[in-house]
Amino acid sequence: MSFVYIDHDVSYFSIMPSIISTKRRSHLTRSATGKGLKITDRDILDIFEPLSRHAQLTTRQLVAFGSRYPTITKARLGELWHVTGDQRSHYLHRLNEDVRFANHLFIEDLHRLGVEGEKLLCAKGIISDEPWVNASRIGGGSTTPSRVIRLAHDHMASDIALDIEIGLRRASLSYRSHLDILRAASPAARSAKRPLQIPVTLNGERTSIEPDALFAIGDRNYALETDKGTESIRTVIVAKILAYREIVASGIIDEWLRIDNLTVLFATPSDVRKRNIMHELETIARHGRSAMFGFYADPALASFMQATPPSGRYATMPWARVGFDDLRLIA
Repeated sequence: MSFVYIDHDVSYFSIMPSIISTKRRSHLTRSATGKGLKITDRDILDIFEPLSRHAQLTTRQLVAFGSRYPTITKARLGELWHVTGDQRSHYLHRLNEDVRFANHLFIEDLHRLGVEGEKLLCAKGIISDEPWVNASRIGGGSTTPSRVIRLAHDHMASDIALDIEIGLRRASLSYRSHLDILRAASPAARSAKRPLQIPVTLNGERTSIEPDALFAIGDRNYALETDKGTESIRTVIVAKILAYREIVASGIIDEWLRIDNLTVLFATPSDVRKRNIMHELETIARHGRSAMFGFYADPALASFMQATPPSGRYATMPWARVGFDDLRLIA
């Protein structure tokens, strides 16, 4: 299914209210309700907290992440979004308030943390009120020119990262998010405009590398690179591989993030593309072997907004390596 976005001022949408049932609240327009709505701990942990780490998450993703029955989480998402507020001073925000897709009736709502939700998390000490928290949200830093391509890439990064987190939680393994890592990072990293954009020098030129997601399992740190197949392997992907190798070899990650190890996971929808990237790494790595990079191809990742709900599968599936046995995040 193709996806096209249309700005709010397009006259086509002026007719939309007439075809929306009056028996249920619209998911396109807020309605005043819930002035006395009480925010629960489960609202905070199941909805607000993951949204403090991701730029946007779908209803499907939040239902999979939360501990309540799906119907309850879905209902709460609607109730929390419809709570009245001044302008954008709400608990939740939705992407369709900024961007309207032509086939929006077939697309899940994409939820974002609102001002009041963020204030609540800060007041409870769950997140810091410093700028680096917002500046490092997963799925919020892509610079791809096309808005739809950018959103597809960002959604893929959040889908995989959230799935891995769910898998580790179910296995009762220690998980640390990028916010946990940044709390202990250097002051230079936290004060940077993009805290996860790690500076590096390649071939005498200063550049940087920024993972799509960063997390830790126990004492092992992982960077996630999501590849939609829109970038040149030879010029873009190889440059990323070289940059990752350099920040580890030169100790830059020790100085910038205060971590002493890093494994990079490349995810792509195409098995052919996965093999091609692995071949390039084989030509770069010493003796054609590298334990630092893991690769996984999943055709389901090609379907924007129609991906399988997070289940923890990426934490248990094998990530292929060049010259080494497959990597499994959960042994």
